[in-house]
Amino acid sequence: MPPERRDRHPYLMYEEIHLQPETVARSLQIVAESGADTIRVLSRARRVLLTGAGTSFNAAMVGAQALRRFTRGRVEAQAIEAYELVTYFPALRPDDVVVALTHSGETHMTLRALERARRAGAESVVITGFPGKEASSLAALTLPTGHAEERSWAHTAGYTAALTTLIALANALADPAEHLDLSPLPEVVRDTLGLEDLAHRLAAQIALYLHENARADLWLTGAGPNEATAGEGKLKLLETTYLPAAAFELEEMLHGPLAAASPATLLIVLAPTGPSIRRATDLVHAAEAIGIAPHVVTGEDSETLFPGAHRLLMPEIPEILTPIPYVIPLQLFAYFLSVALGRNPDLLRREEDSYRLARERYA
Repeated sequence: MPPERRDRHPYLMYEEIHLQPETVARSLQIVAESGADTIRVLSRARRVLLTGAGTSFNAAMVGAQALRRFTRGRVEAQAIEAYELVTYFPALRPDDVVVALTHSGETHMTLRALERARRAGAESVVITGFPGKEASSLAALTLPTGHAEERSWAHTAGYTAALTTLIALANALADPAEHLDLSPLPEVVRDTLGLEDLAHRLAAQIALYLHENARADLWLTGAGPNEATAGEGKLKLLETTYLPAAAFELEEMLHGPLAAASPATLLIVLAPTGPSIRRATDLVHAAEAIGIAPHVVTGEDSETLFPGAHRLLMPEIPEILTPIPYVIPLQLFAYFLSVALGRNPDLLRREEDSYRLARERYA
């Protein structure tokens, strides 16, 4: 159990969501002050493999996108789930760099991935909230995210800390003319927390619908760096509400999954201003034809592209940075829906004997 257990709102997850402006600022500062060795290793890498499990793997996906974007493909960056890296990845080479993400520093399969990197003679970096744990002893370099807390098992601030660390590292590798100013990010995150009332109202509506109908489909979709954001939103819903939820890459959703959609489907579309926004409008129009009223998270400048949808308007920032603020309304929605359904979002059912036993059989 977490060191502190609560039985009503505000749960620990809620407090950690609201820590994120400070967490993002701290992560930026750590990279600026202590990231030079990691930046040097990444700058000479031919291939970077980013790995993790669960929330950490979603962060790895964003990190791979950021490294490719900021280096214009000079660095071949690929996200691969820790179990796949340990079990199926064909060959690690001494000139590879493995970047392992583990908030706890003790994730079993991520440790095994670091062991494999060591056996192959590959350079390794661990990005973690707890730099004194086993992962640091297996990696050549350790870079803390600055969020050395784990009060709720539904990780929120740990996720945005890892995202910020990865994006700041990638930004440092960009040509000087293409560096982005990351200093506004903490304030952007603070502004995004202002969507709490909207997320709360949406959760109340869905909880009432479930009370009356017993079933609703919860779907999320995004493209590019926000494919992982959709996946993280899905994971938070599964962890905290125990309801079935699904996430699809934007184009993937247009090739089959819509056949399973209905007017009862809650569809959340992540559509920041960028290359995929026109395709997102196609999806929204298709969903509306089925009778779905999508909820679209989009930039303020793109509001008019989605006239018939429910819109959550976000500050306009470069698309590669949007996974940091765009995950926050998803975290808030999952939190308030969990509370409305009478769940404890901090525990992931580990207070129940059968689920605790299930975890013991694989952890």
